[in-house]
Amino acid sequence: MHRFIALGLMALLAGCGSPSVDGTRPLSRQILDQSLALLKPKAAQAAPEPEVFTRASVTKDTTGPVILVSAPKLKAKASLNMIQENGPTRTYVSDDGIVLLLQHGLLAGSRGFGDDLMSSEHAAAHRAILKGSGRYERVLRHINSQNHLEAQALSCSLTDHGAETVTILGHKHGVLRRVETCDLAGRQIENIFWVAEETIWKSQQWVSDQIGSLTIAHVQ
Repeated sequence: MHRFIALGLMALLAGCGSPSVDGTRPLSRQILDQSLALLKPKAAQAAPEPEVFTRASVTKDTTGPVILVSAPKLKAKASLNMIQENGPTRTYVSDDGIVLLLQHGLLAGSRGFGDDLMSSEHAAAHRAILKGSGRYERVLRHINSQNHLEAQALSCSLTDHGAETVTILGHKHGVLRRVETCDLAGRQIENIFWVAEETIWKSQQWVSDQIGSLTIAHVQ
């Protein structure tokens, strides 16, 4: 199974991965490196290189919105710049073409990982996040093994866990932590949102089985 996933990502990401101007590795390069590591004996795997992000390094080439995204399951991290805003939908892209679509801070889609979230319905989730509680249905859409778009229905509830402070590259934000728990085909997934008024400064949002959850932090 590891070999299949790794080879699939190699085919998808071949040709990507030139270093960024600040010396950090592009996200798709990190994903490819992680995939290649799966093909090596454990004894031959080298320790991962440390990644260093500063506010100056991720904002020096733009004055627009920037997000910092990490994928713990893939051991990858990158900054993404907003390239388009269409109504509530913001499109963010990394140097090497990893794309995230956010609507009011909620993940509406991803591209470039291999097992992507194609689209989602989350209007009810957004209302509950702002309110601090609620029960509702969500729909996530992925490409299945037959290469068909498949909708997955989730039954979700959201609860407020009180006030916290989050620090994003040196800037502190007073927020409320709100936790969404969803039932997906008999198992639970959890999303976390750190919210101030109507801004989701930071979130942990599930994408798919292979990708796991992404942590998304708004730098500016």
